[in-house]
Amino acid sequence: MELGDVIYNKTEYVETASGNKVSRQTILSGSQNIILQGKVIVQSEAIIRGDLANVKTGRYCVISKEAVLRPPYKKFSKGVAFFPLSIGDHVFIGEKTLINAAQIGNYVHIGKNCIIVMVFNMHLCIYRILLRLLPTIPLTTCHR
Repeated sequence: MELGDVIYNKTEYVETASGNKVSRQTILSGSQNIILQGKVIVQSEAIIRGDLANVKTGRYCVISKEAVLRPPYKKFSKGVAFFPLSIGDHVFIGEKTLINAAQIGNYVHIGKNCIIVMVFNMHLCIYRILLRLLPTIPLTTCHR
């Protein structure tokens, strides 16, 4: 899938020394824990939650409008622990997408309105996706 060129207004973005372009309307929580490797574009109203744990992106990534990057967590009896989020090189994250996973590999295209979570029961994940995408499917066809 080939993406077209995106023309942006330079006054709406801050460009870093390593070539990252971050929108002024982006919410970067815990910016000391956010690492953008270079040539990363973060569009307006995106949220990156570095206050929870480290968030690292590879080179040549695009984080689209209103996307949310949040490190994964695990509940324990004494509280909650957050784990680092690592995103590979050449990754595109679509509009209004929620990323709540530990790792995303290289050369990944995630479309808009997706929810990516760390899931331990893969079958349950697939059924929930089917129910979300095709709400007219009766529950008896999705469960065994």
